[in-house]
Amino acid sequence: MTLVLFEIVLKSECVDQFKGVMEVELPNTRSYEGCRQVTPFLHEDGRTCVLVEQWESKHHFEKYLEWRAAPGPGFASLEDLANLIDGDPSIRDFEALEA
Repeated sequence: MTLVLFEIVLKSECVDQFKGVMEVELPNTRSYEGCRQVTPFLHEDGRTCVLVEQWESKHHFEKYLEWRAAPGPGFASLEDLANLIDGDPSIRDFEALEA
């Protein structure tokens, strides 16, 4: 299993727009092959958001990112997301330890 922490800082004028995008797009992400769970968290500063994601494997997550990077009608791409944030996202992935 792969845990992904996807952290962004939203432009202050885009917070509400981002919340709307999450309402529409999280079901698409959650139904993507290999996705076990995605939960968004918003920091008390009102702008820093972390998506905590669990994937079957890093390969599943990478295929998902490729899908999101491809422009397409009717869904938010990574490029669309880039317009809502300050700076670059921080994406860190971790593999589960066998314990």
